Amino acid sequence: MAITKIWAVKDDLNRVLNYIKNPDKTKEEMSDGLKEVLSYTTQGYKTTELSYNKMDGRLAFHAVQSFKPGELTPDECHKLGVHLAKQMWGNRFEVVVSTHLDKDHLHNHFVVNSVSWVDGMKYDNRKKDIDHFRELNDAICKQHGLNVIEKPEGKAMNY
Repeated sequence: MAITKIWAVKDDLNRVLNYIKNPDKTKEEMSDGLKEVLSYTTQGYKTTELSYNKMDGRLAFHAVQSFKPGELTPDECHKLGVHLAKQMWGNRFEVVVSTHLDKDHLHNHFVVNSVSWVDGMKYDNRKKDIDHFRELNDAICKQHGLNVIEKPEGKAMNY
């Protein structure tokens, strides 16, 4: 059973990227290859925004997919996160997926470039997008034999 949340990043993209790639929250022994990939994928994050002259407002979106403790392995968690990112944002938006292991519950963080590198259009993250994110997550969970929350209750977290 996974829950999802998504919100805009308007202040400092480096703050969010540093948070999601924090080695204290990911595997303790990060391979050199993974270090290189993280370093490469998070450098020059402004390239697309600069190309389309869209450097104000929402710089990115930060999303979370969080699983029930003991429900899956770290590798499974990451694979489901990558699968969700591909279905949600496809090839239009750059996305970094980071799996955190620092809590009892495994969870994925997504940082999504707010400007499409394909057409320069901004991702708005309207209510229909948030609903779609949750629907895709639920479908992926069902495909993998995980429970879903049938009738979500309560309010979203205020960031």
